[in-house]
Amino acid sequence: MVCKGGISTNDFAQILSDFNRTVSYKSVTKTTNAMTGAETSTFGTASDVSVVFFFEDKRYIFDKEGLLDVGDAYVIAPTTLGIKRYDQFTIDGQTFYIEMVIRRHVANVPMCDYATCFKVN
Repeated sequence: MVCKGGISTNDFAQILSDFNRTVSYKSVTKTTNAMTGAETSTFGTASDVSVVFFFEDKRYIFDKEGLLDVGDAYVIAPTTLGIKRYDQFTIDGQTFYIEMVIRRHVANVPMCDYATCFKVN
């Protein structure tokens, strides 16, 4: 079904305004030492952003390696936020890192980014 006015990224803005949660978001940059191969993570300054956030009961998938944890929480964010793997956010005193990001499209229009997150111990 196609809406009379067409599809735009503003369609996600309504969902975000209805279900948003404010999280403290830190972008991370990973660099690799050319000599040693050691990885270094550098976190940016935290800023408050609005996302759709929800917890997930523990779920597992069966893989060749055995049972794999699917995720502790999920975030749906506007594409303009530019979330990426290993970024971190804090909500209600709990810190999560982003493991996987999928860009969701509706009729070839990028609508939002959907991320699987794990709790930082």
